[in-house]
Amino acid sequence: MTPFQQDSRLRKALKKSALALTVAGGLTMMGCGSNVEYVDEEVMTPTKGVITEVEEVQTNRFLISDETIVETKADSRIIAAYLDGTRDTFTLDEARLVAADSLSGNRRSSASRIVNYGLMGYLMGRSMSTPTTASAYKNSGVYNRVNGQAGATMRNTANRSVVRRPVTRKTGFGGGARSTRSFGG
Repeated sequence: MTPFQQDSRLRKALKKSALALTVAGGLTMMGCGSNVEYVDEEVMTPTKGVITEVEEVQTNRFLISDETIVETKADSRIIAAYLDGTRDTFTLDEARLVAADSLSGNRRSSASRIVNYGLMGYLMGRSMSTPTTASAYKNSGVYNRVNGQAGATMRNTANRSVVRRPVTRKTGFGGGARSTRSFGG
């Protein structure tokens, strides 16, 4: 057998193997695809903006002292009051940049971290299905007022859409099987 004939046989064998793998992979994918379940999920996107006021209560530790709704996202601001009596105002875009560079440890990054837990967090990318965090606010009165008034306005004016996403289920060892046994009394 010549080297050319050996090479030709090898090519044919490789083509057959590749075809077999492609067919097997396709059948496997078709089998898996029929078991995929989907869930519809409502996604809310804010249409209004927020002015968030934060207060430095200890060095580089801030709490939200107020949040008010404004007509447009472009009007959103963070107003920071520092312990040394200075004030700083930055836009939503500036807050996003500062948050992206949050390792810098400067005063702005400390102030921008806390706003993620309030209404401003929705404008910075947090899901509106995640509630605000009470501990991010100066006190429970501020938290209740903001979430009762500004929070309700933000939720009521948000754009709503439904997104269909696949449900992930664990299968195999440690997943998928459910016990029908009941223990206890």
